[in-house]
Amino acid sequence: MRTEDLNATWAGSLLDRLHAHGVRDCCIAPGSRSAPLALAAARRADGGGDLTVHTHFDERGLAFYALGLVRASRRPVAVITTSGTAVPTLHPAVAEARQSRLPLVVITADRPPELHHCGANQALPQEGLFAPLVRTTLALPAPETGLCGAWLNRRLDATLATATAAGANGPVHLNVPLREPLYGGTEHPAPPPPRPPTPPPRSAVPALGAAQPPQLFIAGELRDDEAQAVLETAAAANIPVLADVGSQLRLHAHPCIVGAAELLLATRGGDQALAQARQVVQFGGRLTGRRLPAWLARHAPRRWLISAGDEDMDPDWQATTVQADIAAACRALQPTAAQPPLPGLAEAREQVAAACRTALAAAPFAEPAAAERISRGLPPGMALFPGNSLPIRVFDLFAAPAHGNPCVTQRGVSGIDGLIATAAGFAHHHRDGVTLVIGDLSALHDLNSLALLGAARHTCVVVVFNNDGGGIFDLLPARDEGGDAHRRLFRMPHGLGFANAAEQFHLPYWCCSDGDQLETAYLQACRQPGGSLIEVACPPGGGSEQMAGLFRTLQAL
Repeated sequence: MRTEDLNATWAGSLLDRLHAHGVRDCCIAPGSRSAPLALAAARRADGGGDLTVHTHFDERGLAFYALGLVRASRRPVAVITTSGTAVPTLHPAVAEARQSRLPLVVITADRPPELHHCGANQALPQEGLFAPLVRTTLALPAPETGLCGAWLNRRLDATLATATAAGANGPVHLNVPLREPLYGGTEHPAPPPPRPPTPPPRSAVPALGAAQPPQLFIAGELRDDEAQAVLETAAAANIPVLADVGSQLRLHAHPCIVGAAELLLATRGGDQALAQARQVVQFGGRLTGRRLPAWLARHAPRRWLISAGDEDMDPDWQATTVQADIAAACRALQPTAAQPPLPGLAEAREQVAAACRTALAAAPFAEPAAAERISRGLPPGMALFPGNSLPIRVFDLFAAPAHGNPCVTQRGVSGIDGLIATAAGFAHHHRDGVTLVIGDLSALHDLNSLALLGAARHTCVVVVFNNDGGGIFDLLPARDEGGDAHRRLFRMPHGLGFANAAEQFHLPYWCCSDGDQLETAYLQACRQPGGSLIEVACPPGGGSEQMAGLFRTLQAL
């Protein structure tokens, strides 16, 4: 075959094997070396099949958009880039996919071997570039006639199966060198191998022992089906569940769900009530706050921690970890009778609720009140996506439960980059839309991804808490640094707004400085098809001071 025919055949086989392994979304950034791969994807998308091609000019945002697609569809998603510096820009998204066990398939076009180590343009060592982060890497040779067909298909199958293995989902990297001429080829497909077998679900649960009431459940980062299993088990036995904002349970109004555990544990009564539990079972990891993990290490060092992945999720290395299907584990834990309420827990919860109401009513408008208003205004079914740093902590503390909305989090490596892109990707598959709430620095990090909102298929509301810098550092020891160090080295005020950015990307825009303005703007944005941007002007340091003051009040109770 001619070189261009080899390229087309090679790329076509790759796209066919992606489809066989469940890929229905392919994200493509512009580039020349990757042209055979992009054209093969476009032919399949335009030919009436079930593959959708997504494009974006920024590879970094494109990869996070793919993560949003993965989170909403629960299918592997492919990202195709050209060679050179386009490849390392994927690194932050690959790191998040690794820590969050998301099946991201990274496909990078490359120069052939003869163009490496000779000063050729746009050539850098790409093989193994993501090695510490991906489940596996497949470094293909340049296309050869003798390797088309069975050899190529089997290599691809073995690699792609690694991305979706039960309990070990994660990113994989395929590096694809291609020779010129790149374009104009005709595919000569070989007979495809049999469809790869579907791995059996993880359902085997090790013996967990008998229930020892009173029990206490901790809900960390969970999928919605896992959260439902936890809630059903808890409800059957009246077991309180301390629900993290990423647990899918935090926004449920249910008597067993205990939100804002960080605030509850700040009170003497809450600490003492929860300490009466004889058996603590944690489902999922990655708890947002600091007080709850510290309390677990102090009061429940021999707890069970059940997670669906293949990695230990206990940073203190004290819990008995059980890596199994969470729904099956809940069935194994099903109690025979309801337990009585933990003495003092209801009273402590009411103390916290009253203190929060007083704090929000008395303080000037800032992030806590904004989070509470947004949580109350969430339309049924719309997903809440609290961004990392300050917003997710504010929602964990102040969100008002209502409709049990799904909650998207990106806590694998807790980065502030790519959040707008991830929300746009999630909104593509989530028909009820998504509300992303981020800080101003997160928005500046991902400004290019506002372009993705213009093509959003469903509602995607981006709310930016603009407190002029890194507000999270007002809650950290950096604030106690002398002189100008806190402002200059950590907070880094910028004085920027987002009205012009919204105009540049043709997005509906509102600017709010109080709760009533935010409530009105948010209602309008949720009715708006596609993307929109709300900027909430928050006084620098105001929200963090309110939170610190609330904790002081609770500790004195």
